[in-house]
Amino acid sequence: MSSLLDKALWVASLLAATLLMPLSASAEDHSTTTEGGARAMAMSVEAVVTNIDLENRQVTLQGPAGNSFTVTAGEQVVALEEVSVGDTLRATYLAAVEGELREPTEAEKAEPYVEVDDAGAGMADGQPVAGVARLIRAVCTIEGMNRLLGTVTIMDPNGKVHVIADVEPEKMANVTLGQTIVITFQEALALSLEFVDQEASTTE
Repeated sequence: MSSLLDKALWVASLLAATLLMPLSASAEDHSTTTEGGARAMAMSVEAVVTNIDLENRQVTLQGPAGNSFTVTAGEQVVALEEVSVGDTLRATYLAAVEGELREPTEAEKAEPYVEVDDAGAGMADGQPVAGVARLIRAVCTIEGMNRLLGTVTIMDPNGKVHVIADVEPEKMANVTLGQTIVITFQEALALSLEFVDQEASTTE
């Protein structure tokens, strides 16, 4: 009886996590390996720009399900000065977990957001992917999980939402929605940000 209940609860949490995902996004057929050895999948989504941080070259996007997430875009990806709040972009990006998902220590709670290192570059399809994504250790809240797709949605102490892809199932084994955890992750690195012609999309 308890096993049936456990399965029912697992299915319910999986469905809830799916609804929380900001993706009508598709997983591109490209994988990457960061300098720390973590693997990630390229994700693609059409989303609306809700905030632009020119100093840190970060763009906050709202996906079709209404969820927000933040990507870091290098100068070679897009001229952020030409992007405005309200623009619709097709974003293809990478993010990766570099460490376990676990309960934070008291020291980590006292300093909840630490830049561990500049991630610099990774490899995609055997080719280097340059970028400005940083390696962050942060005390975060789990906002969504999809064990089938291997994705975790987290909110960092600054209120920014990150979607981490290609997370191994064992790293999510003891993690629940709403849980506060410490996670070391590479910020979502935009591979491309392309403007979407809304009029063309409407008439098609």
